[in-house]
Amino acid sequence: MATVSFFAFVFAALMGLTMAVRHWRGQTSGKAFGIVHGLWALAGIALLASSLAQRDAGWGWWVLASFGVVALGGLYQFSKQVRGQKWSEVVLWAHGGLALVTLAALGVWLFARPEPQSAPGAPAGTTENLPVDASAL
Repeated sequence: MATVSFFAFVFAALMGLTMAVRHWRGQTSGKAFGIVHGLWALAGIALLASSLAQRDAGWGWWVLASFGVVALGGLYQFSKQVRGQKWSEVVLWAHGGLALVTLAALGVWLFARPEPQSAPGAPAGTTENLPVDASAL
């Protein structure tokens, strides 16, 4: 599920980049586009939270918390759009920048961490009593 959440966040990021480029060109993306962008991000948050609850998540919880902060920035921007006000450039850069950094952290957490090894019959996640391969010495 965590891997699926990663791809939901990637799709939301691509939509967010599209919205930002349109904003800088003086165009609007429309409320529907913003809603779909937010729903993809919320789906990613829900899938990630569900996945974290089922495993030893380590610093994965910090990634989830960071996506929560990103969501607050997006909600603020969307509220300005609904009221017909112009987006805040500072919030736009902060929202997008933190989203990309957090997405990268999620990618590292998912794909670059070593899988725990355990000896046969040992509880998952333990590494004691692993058989020693004499040829590796």
